[in-house]
Amino acid sequence: MKQKKKISKIYNSKVFWMIISLLCSFAMWAYITSPDSNDYQQTFRGVQVEFAGQEKLLSDRSLSISYVDTQSVTITLRGSRNNIGKLKANDIKAVIDVSKIKQPNDMTWAYEIQYPDGVNVSDITVVSKSPETINFTVVKNATKTVSVKGSFEGEIAEGCVAEEFVLEPSTIVIEGPEETLAQIDHAWVSFGQGKIDSTYSEEVGYKLMSASGQEISTKGLKLSANIITATQPILKTKEVPLTVNLIPAGDIDEDDCTVTIEPKTLKIAGDTRLVDDINSVVLGNVDLAAFQSRYTHTFAITLADEVQNLTGVTEAKVTVEVRGTHTKSFTTDNISCKNVTNGYSAKIDTKSIEITLRSKDTAALDKVKSDDISVVVDLKDFGTTTGQIIANGTVYISGVENVGAVGDIRVSVTITKD
Repeated sequence: MKQKKKISKIYNSKVFWMIISLLCSFAMWAYITSPDSNDYQQTFRGVQVEFAGQEKLLSDRSLSISYVDTQSVTITLRGSRNNIGKLKANDIKAVIDVSKIKQPNDMTWAYEIQYPDGVNVSDITVVSKSPETINFTVVKNATKTVSVKGSFEGEIAEGCVAEEFVLEPSTIVIEGPEETLAQIDHAWVSFGQGKIDSTYSEEVGYKLMSASGQEISTKGLKLSANIITATQPILKTKEVPLTVNLIPAGDIDEDDCTVTIEPKTLKIAGDTRLVDDINSVVLGNVDLAAFQSRYTHTFAITLADEVQNLTGVTEAKVTVEVRGTHTKSFTTDNISCKNVTNGYSAKIDTKSIEITLRSKDTAALDKVKSDDISVVVDLKDFGTTTGQIIANGTVYISGVENVGAVGDIRVSVTITKD
C-alpha cells in the first residue's frame, strides 16, 4: 500500500513530468537534427532557370534564345536536414545546356538541378519538379547598328561654355534575335556630375533603349562595345580689349595718339590655360610714319585656331589721331640706292621727291634744311630683277633730332645687268 502511494506521488509530481518532457524534447531534437536522417523534405519555389552555353551558341552559330515560357520552377527535395535545411531557392539553379544546339527551332527540354559547392548531392533526392520541362525558342541572329545618344548631367561653371559632347564609339553594332533588334532604337549614356570648369571625360556603360524610351535587356545580345568614352569639352570665356601696335616715328609715339577701336572688346572662348594667357587681341600694326594726323583702317579680327570668337564680329574699325604736332614740307633730290646685286646696276629715275616732316617741336622743324634730307632705296629684296621698279625709300635727316618724315616715299628705279 505504501509503495502504491509512493508511485502515485511520483506520477503526480510536477518535477517528474518536467523531466519526462525534457527527455522527449531532446529525443525529438536529436532525431530531427541527426545527419543520418534522410526523411527531411523541403519545397523550393522561384528556382531560376538558366541557359548554359549561350555565348558559344551565339559566337559559333549566330543563334540565340528568344523565348522562354517560364523563368523559374518549383522543386521538392528530400534528404538530411543538415544538407537540405541550409539551402535557399536562390542557391539552386535549373540549368539547360544549349551549347550543342545547331539549328533554330522550338525546344522542350528537361533541366538539370545544380546545387552550390559544399552540398552532398548524393544525399539529395528530387521528389518533384514543376514544371518538369522548359519550352524555349532558338532563333537565327541578325545584326543592327544603332547610334549612341546621351546627356551630360554636370553643371557648367560660371564663366565657361560647353561645346557639343563627343561619344566614342558613336555607334554600336548589335547581334541578336531579329524580334529583339526591332525593338532597339539607340544606345543611351548619362555622364558627368557636379560643377565642371574644364573639359570632362568619363568611361561609362550604356543602356539599349526603344524609340518610346523603354530599356531593352542586353541578355542574349552580342555587342561591339561595352564601354563608351564620353567627353564634354568645356571652354573658358573671357572678354578682352582689341588693340593695335603703334610703331613710333621721329619723336611721335603712342603717348601722342588717340586710338579709337569699334568694337572695343571681344568675347572669346577656349581652353582654360590658353585663355588665361590672353589679355588682349592685337589687330595689327599702325606705322605712325604712314600718315600726318589721322588714320582710319578696318582690320580683320584673327584668332588662333584653338580660340573661338563668341561675339561673332569679324572686323574692327581703327582710327588713330596724332595730337600736338606740326608739319613742314621739303623737296630733295638727294636720292640713292644700296644693296644692289653684284653684276647689276641701278639708275634712279625719280629726280626729286617732296617730303613732309613732322615734329612736336616747331623749332626743330625750322632747323631743317633741304640739304639735311636724304632718301635711300634698299634693293636687297629685288635680287636679279631687271627693268623699272617702284621701291620704298627711307628718309634720313642729319643734324636735327625729334623730327620724322610722314607718308609713303616711292622711288622709281631701273635695274640692268652689267
